Amino acid sequence: MKKYFLTLVMTLVLALGCMGSAFAAESNLVGFVDTQRVLRNHPEMKTTMSVLQLEAQKAQQEFEQKAASLDEKGKAELRQKLTEQVDKKEASLLKPIYDSVRKAIEEVAKAHGITSVVNANAMVYGGMDLTNEVMAKVSGAKK
Repeated sequence: MKKYFLTLVMTLVLALGCMGSAFAAESNLVGFVDTQRVLRNHPEMKTTMSVLQLEAQKAQQEFEQKAASLDEKGKAELRQKLTEQVDKKEASLLKPIYDSVRKAIEEVAKAHGITSVVNANAMVYGGMDLTNEVMAKVSGAKK
């Protein structure tokens, strides 16, 4: 009887230990990524930022050329028009970069069985840092 009771207790302890391990594994189902770092290091970001800077300079030059002959309302309208053009160009150039980062995050998270990923600055405690793996995937490197 004593052996039976001891076996039962050991089985329960072992079962609780296994359950604890399962709960510990589930605690890592949240990942985090430093998206700013990933974007800064994206292979296409420098070129894109150069193109956007050139666009902004062209818009500024156009404004300076045309503004001399306009009243305040005309200047405001021209500034608004040029700003919208630059913003539209920025959105069209950055969208593929954002999409590739999002896809890399999804792929890395799925590979680890992670169901939720937040930005690194939102994570207070715990979780799994996926930043380096996402950066490697975005860069085309195999990790």
